[in-house]
Amino acid sequence: MYVDNSYIRPACFAVVGSEVLSIRVRRELKEKMREFKGVDWRREIESFLERRLKELELERVLKTVEKALEGVPASSEPAWRTIREVRESR
Repeated sequence: MYVDNSYIRPACFAVVGSEVLSIRVRRELKEKMREFKGVDWRREIESFLERRLKELELERVLKTVEKALEGVPASSEPAWRTIREVRESR
């Protein structure tokens, strides 16, 4: 990078890719959004999508765990007792 005829080496480059997501919303919703000009709607929507994706990923993991536990009989002992026995046996 050249600045004022002198070479400056950047410390690092961070390349963040992005995609365009176009959605259609009801006219009333868009008009209400326009009333709040100070809101960064892109950031709000991105934040919502991130939270929702985390929820969906968690649901997928829970379903996988539930499926893996199908057919495994429930223990007759409380979990705390088993944990204590394992710790004391070390």
